Amino acid sequence: MANFIFAAAAFIYLVIALIQSWLIVASLSNAQGSIGRLFPNVRELIRSHVDYLMMAQFLFIFYGFFRSMGLVAPAWLAALVAFGSFFNPFAFFVRAIKPSYIDAPAFPFRILLTVSCASTTIGFAVAGFMIARAAWHNI
Repeated sequence: MANFIFAAAAFIYLVIALIQSWLIVASLSNAQGSIGRLFPNVRELIRSHVDYLMMAQFLFIFYGFFRSMGLVAPAWLAALVAFGSFFNPFAFFVRAIKPSYIDAPAFPFRILLTVSCASTTIGFAVAGFMIARAAWHNI
């Protein structure tokens, strides 16, 4: 089940990135339109878009490695990676809507960002270690 979480989360994040690409086009095409006004900081929206694409890529790669190497990720690892991979790019999305969060983010937003970054860092490191260890044992 945990390996499935990698693939399912990757798919969801890819869809989010695709939707964001249309939002970027709409924002850049008409900055005074409703979408353009919703995202006053398009640069942060682009960062969110790229970050969701990268997270989707990493999760698809983790799924592929775990599956091909016969590894089963612990549920806590899949949850950690999925959580962090969603909220890291989401922080850029929030800043695209609310540019004031770039210089003076609200305290709950800073806590969420800290927990999210820690989750992604720990989760990616553990997943990478599990893959490298399995590869080492297959030499």
